[in-house]
Amino acid sequence: MNIEIIDNKRFAEIWVEGEKWKEVHRRLYKNHLKEILRTSNKKDLSDLCLKVDRKIARMLVYKWLALRGFMKSELTKKLNAYQIDPQASAEILSECEKLGYLDDLREGELRIKRGKRRGLGPLAIAQKVPELKELVRETFTDEEQRGEIARWIEKKTRSESLSNLKVKQRLFRFLMGKGFDPTLIREQLLVDE
Repeated sequence: MNIEIIDNKRFAEIWVEGEKWKEVHRRLYKNHLKEILRTSNKKDLSDLCLKVDRKIARMLVYKWLALRGFMKSELTKKLNAYQIDPQASAEILSECEKLGYLDDLREGELRIKRGKRRGLGPLAIAQKVPELKELVRETFTDEEQRGEIARWIEKKTRSESLSNLKVKQRLFRFLMGKGFDPTLIREQLLVDE
């Protein structure tokens, strides 16, 4: 079996019998390229690449999870960027879930709490991580939003009158940018007049 490896800047291409077979990350695969060249048939080659992908995926995921918490979808995207086989990615991510290293619900709740501490509304939090939309709706009540909107209005209008239309428009745009519900913002601006 004729195997060629063509190096590009970031990725290397594995060609088998004149056809492009797989693209691999050069730096991550550098220690395995000789072993790949020694394989005798396509089945052995695919088994070897899957084994190497598992090893690389495990190393990367554990390294990333040691730095901070991630959602499963974020790790999947990161592994796809390194051209890791989807089967190997799924196996490693399920392994991390079983061990408790990866928990989307826990990470989602932490991100919502962090967003609340930063004064963000539910729309801004859900926009950053779309998988959290349902969880944000469940945990962010209208009363919490009203309280946070009132706090921002007080903070932003210490020296200005809220009866001025331009001040209200500026506050409305600011609070929309913070991700609060437009109807609650209007309601709060009318109450604070």
